[in-house]
Amino acid sequence: MSIAFRVPVTAPVKTFLRLAFWLSCAWQIPAAAAPPGDASGAADQGLSELGTGFSTRVAQAFEIQRGKPLARAKKEPPLGPGRGQYVRGYSFSLVEFATRCLLLNEQVPEANAALIENARHYLENPDDLSDRDNFHWHSEMLLRLIEMYGAKGREAAGRLGPEAETEILAAVWQYARRVSKLSDADADRSQTWEVHESENHHLQIITTLWHFVQIARELPEYREMKFEDGFRAEEHYLAWTNYLKAYCLERARKGLFIEAGSDNYNGVAIKGLYNMFDFAADPELARRAGLLLDLFWACWAEQQLDGVRGGGKARIYQGGDSLSGRGSHIARLAWFYFGLGQPPKSVFCPMLSALTSRWKPAQVLADLAQDPSSRGNYAVRQRIQGLAVPGFHTLPVYHLRTDQGGILNYAWCTPGFVLGSLMFEARPGSDWAAISSQNRWQGVVFSGDPEARIVPQVQSENGDVVYNAHWSVQERGALITQKLKTHRFGKSMRVWFSESGLSARHEESGWFFVTAPEAYAAVRPVSGGTAWEPAPPGRLRGAWMVCEDEWTPVILEVAGKTEWPSAEAFQKAVVALPIRQEAGVVHYTSLAGDTFRFWADQSRPPEVNGRRVDLAPRLAFDSPFVRGEWNSGVITVSAGDRRLVLDFNSPPERKTQTNP
Repeated sequence: MSIAFRVPVTAPVKTFLRLAFWLSCAWQIPAAAAPPGDASGAADQGLSELGTGFSTRVAQAFEIQRGKPLARAKKEPPLGPGRGQYVRGYSFSLVEFATRCLLLNEQVPEANAALIENARHYLENPDDLSDRDNFHWHSEMLLRLIEMYGAKGREAAGRLGPEAETEILAAVWQYARRVSKLSDADADRSQTWEVHESENHHLQIITTLWHFVQIARELPEYREMKFEDGFRAEEHYLAWTNYLKAYCLERARKGLFIEAGSDNYNGVAIKGLYNMFDFAADPELARRAGLLLDLFWACWAEQQLDGVRGGGKARIYQGGDSLSGRGSHIARLAWFYFGLGQPPKSVFCPMLSALTSRWKPAQVLADLAQDPSSRGNYAVRQRIQGLAVPGFHTLPVYHLRTDQGGILNYAWCTPGFVLGSLMFEARPGSDWAAISSQNRWQGVVFSGDPEARIVPQVQSENGDVVYNAHWSVQERGALITQKLKTHRFGKSMRVWFSESGLSARHEESGWFFVTAPEAYAAVRPVSGGTAWEPAPPGRLRGAWMVCEDEWTPVILEVAGKTEWPSAEAFQKAVVALPIRQEAGVVHYTSLAGDTFRFWADQSRPPEVNGRRVDLAPRLAFDSPFVRGEWNSGVITVSAGDRRLVLDFNSPPERKTQTNP
């Protein structure tokens, strides 16, 4: 067994990466040259820490845009009363163009002009600068460009001109001088679990503040300037560096992110971690940032098929986000890292920090992501945060309880499907931080098609948002779920069946059956009839099973085709499963032989095999591949004969051990 400890990429490796990148640009290697699975593609798909396959894919993505002029996005009206213009897309278009040009060393004057234009827009429009949906969505990339191409740039010093660098720093200063407060950076008081705006906003904000003050403390024009709280850049730098080191440790100790599995929000949350890994002057901060990226991608890899993450999730908006695996930030990055899924149509601004970073997935992460058939059938259990301190469950600042999260993220993973849910007690909505209870997702994703899925869902009154919508219990391939009485903005209980990747539905004895390429699935409400509603006109195809009784528990059974001789045998076994409801309690025995007791009156937590589900197990991360004790900060990632130890507490030994 090979045991590796994660360390930053060394200077010689960096030189190799740069050489591989530019050689691949010159060769313009087509995406179809080495498809996954053939001999020539094996080396490309078997990504190592050198990341040669990644570099090739990144090079091509930028090279194909060479010579194209700036396509400036429009400035949009405010998103609400009293707010600035919505200019996120406008800034994205300028930064995407500038990054590509600086990286390829073409249209450099135009790239500088675009960045000057962007900075001056915010300097001249302070309401836009302070609006929470604008500046910090791209500010990490502005600071990365200074680090790479500014006067002291590590890649090509001076390619970013002095005027552009000055204007960028002026804009970030106007943002940071107001937003950065030493009181917010007090990790001893908050344990980093006081979350401003939302989790992804919070991490975008604080990584921008840290990066700016790290740069500003060295500059004569900023080092003595006082922020609105009366302190200088050096004091802010020390505070935010210590805070972010504690932040990384706490996420490793307590189950990673609150916005669990939210590919788009996770994608924008982690982009600042790449800057910390690449540019932090404090080596321990750089190390912990890299470890947190390792942990994030390990947890993603073990719950995904074909680049589509399964398992329980939070903050997955109803509509396209919940019903399709296409187009998320993380799915796009997965193609660059692992060659999974389809190539993105474009390079999107929130991806730029990752695509230009020295951080690459270790080989063990590639092994875990790229070969689901070798992983077999297994459960993933992960404790995550969600419970709020009383009175602090909503904006402007969420206070999370640090004693326990109250949520068990459970997924049953097989080569043909991943079925997952978040399990928790039936509590009032005010017990949960809204960033946890909003749009929780459960269901099954199938291999072979990014849209192949079955999704039980409480319909939203307003079209895309519902809070504290349902509660569920799951063991292996069986899931029982029900609409919660304490929901907010919920309507009917319904179940989505995609048309893509699934056979036509077959109904028997109240069960609805479908077949996927490698799995069989069945769904039924415990009580009441059903009606079918087709998907509204649009790209997604499928239908909703709408329960006539909005409070009925709904049962979902999924099994791999290798477990049954035929679809008929699976259907016969499902129809014979014992289901009864007595005194408000549903008694059910699953295909796997697990017994469930589910209190439909929501008076008691569910039981599986005679025991309540343990929502606070000893392990924060518990699977055959990612394992670590609650509050320990030490996680082991395994795949095959490789093992990666992520120790957030102290610097690891820089050595590799090989067992005979």
